[in-house]
Amino acid sequence: MPRISNPVVLRAWRHRGEEGKIHYMAVYADGKERHLHVNAGTPLYDVLDSHLLAQGYTGPKSGDPATEE
Repeated sequence: MPRISNPVVLRAWRHRGEEGKIHYMAVYADGKERHLHVNAGTPLYDVLDSHLLAQGYTGPKSGDPATEE
């Protein structure tokens, strides 16, 4: 089975006001990047969500200095 040696998902984030959706940047083998999103209830959402939570990321900044990272 072939292994993918380079990262495919470069970054992931949430947009304010969008529940159950994670946006991410994926890169093709030729280096082109594409902005995609995935909805809750799918295995990829669960994987991305677990990585974001492991970094302490819970969502976009609220604008409230008390909750800013």
